[in-house]
Amino acid sequence: MSTADYIRLPATFSYRVDFYWQSIALYAVTLITYAVVRALWDSTIQQAGLVSVVLTDPVVVLLGLFVVWSIVSLAFNSIADRSITVDSDRITFSSSFHERTFTADEIERIVIGPDRRIRVRGVFMVVKIRIRGRRRPLRIRPALYTNEEMFVAAMHQVQWKGAGKS
Repeated sequence: MSTADYIRLPATFSYRVDFYWQSIALYAVTLITYAVVRALWDSTIQQAGLVSVVLTDPVVVLLGLFVVWSIVSLAFNSIADRSITVDSDRITFSSSFHERTFTADEIERIVIGPDRRIRVRGVFMVVKIRIRGRRRPLRIRPALYTNEEMFVAAMHQVQWKGAGKS
């Protein structure tokens, strides 16, 4: 077992929000570029010497909505402050709003593998946790949390210790 495979438990993994920052930057740059090109195009056609930006242009409105939606999503996920704490005998899902702990007795099994619902190349890992009394398993994508490799290794440790074995 390598050092990457052994994780000191309990380990806490927080939800990543860098994707939201990247999408805000991408949409904002696209919006600004489109607005500048559109304003310059219209001003060269009009020959009036004034640069005007049309805020009722459907593309500007659509890109503006993307930027606003990304900002709202970033704000919500930053306020929610979601995290997962993996311990040898329990897994705790916590946020600013609530906390839920599943003990080893409640966990039937943990399955770690590729996500078969995504039909693209590459490996998209998913952790499925089957809980007693729940109809569907909990599905966790490790890529959405900080330090994805350590998260998967921690889940392997819990799985190897026989969490929930009857």
